[in-house]
Amino acid sequence: MSVNSFPWYHIPQLKGVNELVSLQGDEWHHCRNVLRMSAGGSIIVFDGKGLCFEGIIREESRSEGKIELIRELTDIFTILRNQGIAIAFAPTKNIDRTEFAVEKMVELGVDEIYFLDCENSERTRIRLDRMEKIVIGAAKQSRKVHLPVLHDLISPNMLVTKFHTEQPQTQIFCCHLDPASKPLVDNYSPKENVLMVIGPEGGFSPEEIEQLSLRSATLVTLSPYRLRVETAAITACAAVHLLNDRIKK
Repeated sequence: MSVNSFPWYHIPQLKGVNELVSLQGDEWHHCRNVLRMSAGGSIIVFDGKGLCFEGIIREESRSEGKIELIRELTDIFTILRNQGIAIAFAPTKNIDRTEFAVEKMVELGVDEIYFLDCENSERTRIRLDRMEKIVIGAAKQSRKVHLPVLHDLISPNMLVTKFHTEQPQTQIFCCHLDPASKPLVDNYSPKENVLMVIGPEGGFSPEEIEQLSLRSATLVTLSPYRLRVETAAITACAAVHLLNDRIKK
C-alpha cells in the first residue's frame, strides 16, 4: 500500500525512527473508533514543525495508541519554496466564514496567519484553540508537514510596525479597493516574503489606511470587485502562489 493512502495524525513532539510515541485524545479516537484501526496498522504522524514518519500501531487501549516510528517520510511530503507568506485579516462576525478562510489558506500553503483588530471589526475575540484544530485538520487533509503560526488579535498599525522591525525585507500589501490602489500582479516581486493585510467587512478606516500607507504598505487590489473578507484572504494567498509559480525556478 502506498504511503499516500495512509491516514495522517498529529503528534506535537517527534524525534526519529525507532521512537515509540503516544497518540492520544481526538487523534487516537479518530484512528481507533472512526477508522477502526488496530495493532499492526500503518499511519503517518507529523509534528507540524517539519518532521513526518510512517508509524505502526504496536499497542492500543481505549485512551491511547503506542506508535513505533519505522521510516522518515519528511523528504517525500516537503515542498520547498523560497518565499514566506503571511496573511492578516479581520475575523468575521460569523465565525464559520473565518474558519473556512483559515482552512483554505492552510490547504493552499501559508506560514503565518494574523487576526486583525480594526476600527470596523465585527469580532473582538478569537478562540485560537479552535483555530488550531482547524489548522491541524486542514494540514492533515492537504499533507502539510509544517503548521502555520497563528497570532492573536493585533491592530493593523502594530502589525506593520512589527514587520518593519523584525522582517524589514518583507513586502507589505494592503488589499483595499480604491482608485489609488494598483493590481497586486503589478506590484508583487515573486520569490520574496510577503504580508497581505485585509480589512473587515466595512473596510479599513481612513485613519488606518493613512497609517498603513505611512508605514510603506502598498495599496493593491485583488479584483475589480468588492470581495468578502474570507474570499479576499483566500484569493490573496492563492494569488501569491500563482505569481510565484509562473516564474521559472
